[in-house]
Amino acid sequence: MKNDRLGLLMIAASLAVIAIILSLLHTHQSTLQQEKIRVFGVAITRALSGVEYAQLVPEAGHKSLVDTLTSVQGSENFAYGVVVNLEGQHLFETASAGTLIPDTRMPTEPAGWIGEHFLNSPGDNRQIREFFAPAMRGGELAGFVRVGYYNESAYGWGKEISYFALMALPIFLLTAASYFMIRREIRPLAQLSEKMEQATHAYGISTMPAAHGQDLGDFIQRFDQFIQLVQSRVQQADTESVSTQTSARLLGYKQEKAESALNAIPEAVLVIDDTCIPTFVNSKVEAVLGVASDEIIGHAPQTWCKNEEVLAFLIRFNQSTTSTRTASLEYTPDTNPDRRFSVSAFPLFSPRDKSVLFGRLIIFHDISNEHLAKKAGSEFVAHVSHELKTPLNTLAAYSELLLDYTLLDDAQRVEAVNVIHDEAERMAGLINNLLNISKLETGTLKLDRKRVKIHDLLQDAIDRMNKNAFDKGITIELNMPPDLGSARLDKDLFRIAIDNLLSNAIKYSNPGSRVILSAQNPDNDLMTITVRDQGIGISAEDCEKVFLKYYRSNSSDVTSRSGHGLGLYLVKQIIEMHHGAVSVSSELGKGTEFCISFKAQPVLLEESRSL
Repeated sequence: MKNDRLGLLMIAASLAVIAIILSLLHTHQSTLQQEKIRVFGVAITRALSGVEYAQLVPEAGHKSLVDTLTSVQGSENFAYGVVVNLEGQHLFETASAGTLIPDTRMPTEPAGWIGEHFLNSPGDNRQIREFFAPAMRGGELAGFVRVGYYNESAYGWGKEISYFALMALPIFLLTAASYFMIRREIRPLAQLSEKMEQATHAYGISTMPAAHGQDLGDFIQRFDQFIQLVQSRVQQADTESVSTQTSARLLGYKQEKAESALNAIPEAVLVIDDTCIPTFVNSKVEAVLGVASDEIIGHAPQTWCKNEEVLAFLIRFNQSTTSTRTASLEYTPDTNPDRRFSVSAFPLFSPRDKSVLFGRLIIFHDISNEHLAKKAGSEFVAHVSHELKTPLNTLAAYSELLLDYTLLDDAQRVEAVNVIHDEAERMAGLINNLLNISKLETGTLKLDRKRVKIHDLLQDAIDRMNKNAFDKGITIELNMPPDLGSARLDKDLFRIAIDNLLSNAIKYSNPGSRVILSAQNPDNDLMTITVRDQGIGISAEDCEKVFLKYYRSNSSDVTSRSGHGLGLYLVKQIIEMHHGAVSVSSELGKGTEFCISFKAQPVLLEESRSL
């Protein structure tokens, strides 16, 4: 009986071994098929996730990239490939014969845009394993690519029966030997089984059956289940890794795009959170605040902000959720009083909930030019008003004097008429300067170049200024060679430049001094004209600014004399229109020299052109 029982046990064991091997091999084939399906699905969705929308949904007559990739794979389990929009409508589809494409809702969160799920075929209820990936257009989600495979083995039992029948005979012959070997090896296998059970419990898995004995079949079954559990765990980890990588890439792309936009802004930009801690600065902030970016990000303003006005402006937003309006401030940097900035704070709200305030966007705008222009404009209006008021008062006084014409002698009448004439010319000069500057800035002032004799031009300028110089006790001298020649100039405009230089030299000279107007032509091509006086002089700092529009020095010697800050600006513009240059050199208390240099056309060349 024992032998029969042993034989039966051996036969039963042989059959069990055959069954187990058959089951394992069949399971293994199925697993390999599932892995192959997953490899195909993951590969094609990853390949299509970075493709432009136009390639997925081609125009008529063109082949879709989805159709190309699925046909290249040649999978026996391929069911369908379809491109859908965000509303689920099919924009392109390809399917195997007899396959109906099931409808399903696609995920809306970016973390779930790439993944897989199981569906049932609408026709025969066969299980389908579907892989999906986002279809992007211009960096935005436009739809999804769905690729489905039948979730069943391509192999049947019929191909395996003959193979396993051949295996049965040697298995029966080796049963006895195997029995004793199994008995000898069962002890370490039991230990291995216990370790597998401990490992499954360590991962929080308790689906494996408990060991009831030391049978090899039981061990193999448990080992197979353990392998399946490990594979499932690996697949889950792989899926989570793909999802995490996709989410990280999307977040990184969005962050880089936002930072790129902020860095492209020409102003200094600072982003602070609700605790007033900076989270982002662009490259312009360092130049404005004089602090490196790494010293700003993540640090409280008290540690890096040196200007008290800006610091008070920033810390007012610490934990402030009540003020949601745009705030602004104008300040002058302590280290650079010539510059002025406007600071504006804009609230940053959550795109999903407008009541949630993330922080604020701080923008530093350089308004130095606007500030200086506004200041200079105000000063100019005051100067021009004074310049016009003085001659107008004089004109009013002398016109009233002339009303009593019969009470005045000839000398008084002549003096009154001369004064009225001089003041009218003074007002006309100011108005002409304003008109010429207006034409320069609007581009309507055109040059009318003609041949001009430099000697005659300068002599005429001195004749015009002699009376003004004589009244102030100043002598004007002309110093130039007799063969100076001529040049092609706009005579009227160039005379305005010379007159402005001479009138300035007379205005800022002391009685009894001299003003020297000289000219020379050193190389028959370059012409230089200089106006030198022995007046109050100009400081080195003011020399850098005298040609600026509206600029006048704050020196008491300058402010005590009339002026409007337009004469030298107009001189510079006229000379540069003639492709020349004007420079100044001066020393306080000793006088000033202005030098004009420009190219003079040689006489021989001019005569050859006239022939």
